[in-house]
Amino acid sequence: MFDFFGPDMIFRVIGFVIAIVVHEFGHALMALLVGDDTAKRSGRVTLNPLAHLDVIGLLIIFIAPFGWAKPVMYDPRNIRINRRLGTILIVLAGPVMNVITGLIFILILMPIVHSVAPFWTTTLGSFVFNAVNWIVFINLSLAIFNLIPIPPLDGWQILRSLLPSRVQFKLFTFERIGPFILILLLLTPIGQAMFGAIIDGVIGWFGIA
Repeated sequence: MFDFFGPDMIFRVIGFVIAIVVHEFGHALMALLVGDDTAKRSGRVTLNPLAHLDVIGLLIIFIAPFGWAKPVMYDPRNIRINRRLGTILIVLAGPVMNVITGLIFILILMPIVHSVAPFWTTTLGSFVFNAVNWIVFINLSLAIFNLIPIPPLDGWQILRSLLPSRVQFKLFTFERIGPFILILLLLTPIGQAMFGAIIDGVIGWFGIA
């Protein structure tokens, strides 16, 4: 998850790109469904990678154990349902799309794993198998990681939306330093081990090693 170099690098990059694209698409689509067309007007309700990828955020995965996409912007004032519920749905839609994508590719992976067809022993067959396997792993990992309640991750945005307004105001300082805390944890062996244990523990429920 945190090492993009090595023989599996190409598969990790493919999985990462697919995962962040469907993640941001999920945010944008849900924003539109609850009444806000900000993301639509910005061209984000699409699965076109060019609409979501941030060049620096993509390239940095080759030198650091993290990356990012262009954030999806939305205007809570345009939400047509309960504003707090609408915000939670928008934020939650990203990880949910990653889980859905992971499950779809698990369904693709299962017959491959049990197949005895000679194709899967060829170079192309091996490439397809590894790509699908990493797409599953990266999508499920990104969903779990984003639900950790540390700013600016989705988990924090959901937790913040559930808190009373007076409490949200008091957490402003923590929100400002949260990204630095997150990066520090991602760059340290202890932080990587902690995140890795969380991801491995949850992803094991799906039967994926």
